[in-house]
Amino acid sequence: MTVTIAPSCTACGLCLITCPTDALRPAPKRPDVVDDRCTDCWLCLEVCPVDAIHPIEQESYRILDERVDLSSWPEPARAVVARVIHATADVEYATTMRIGSQAVEAALDALAAGAPTICDAHMLRVGITRLEAECLLDEVPFAPPGSTRSAAAIRLAAERHPVGALWVIGNAPTALEELLRLHAAGQVNPAAVIGLPVGFVGAAESKAALWSGPLMEVAITNTGEKGGTPAAASATNALTRLLP
Repeated sequence: MTVTIAPSCTACGLCLITCPTDALRPAPKRPDVVDDRCTDCWLCLEVCPVDAIHPIEQESYRILDERVDLSSWPEPARAVVARVIHATADVEYATTMRIGSQAVEAALDALAAGAPTICDAHMLRVGITRLEAECLLDEVPFAPPGSTRSAAAIRLAAERHPVGALWVIGNAPTALEELLRLHAAGQVNPAAVIGLPVGFVGAAESKAALWSGPLMEVAITNTGEKGGTPAAASATNALTRLLP
């Protein structure tokens, strides 16, 4: 199955920027789809601000319901898990996701109050729809000695938003590690944390530290090395869809 673009498309261009295989091409009214390039990765769906890619979404959720039983997850956490699986096509998230008992409520309260959303990567920022997210990587041109640009950007963001922000980490384990360090030092107090960094080095460990630490109750994360922009963006987008 390939992507189809509904007439509600506004030709904003976000899907064109996001498509990793150049399967979407500019056109006068709405993007054209190059069928043999489309891999059904669904990143275009996650970034579309007007939900113009409904046919594939409906079919995707139908297939998801056939392949995985999410009945053990209570609502509204189930909606978050389902959207992560939908965006990644990875049913393992049904058992590896970890959502704190206050995480969804705390995140929704923060978003409803207009709290900032801070993320660790520009691709993640673009993938978060329906709200304006911040990423400060551009303000950190070089990694400080013994650190990373991602960690330094998180440190800078914590100085600007020490209390009440929603923090979304979907790329760098060092960003999540820095957020946890700053919280332990009393320098930042998140409303909620979506911690889904990816990679063979540090990702599983940083998420385990989040889940075993004092932020567990307001954390949305998973176990293991998997994660990344699609998972973190979809978890955030699931929350925005739950707002009144």
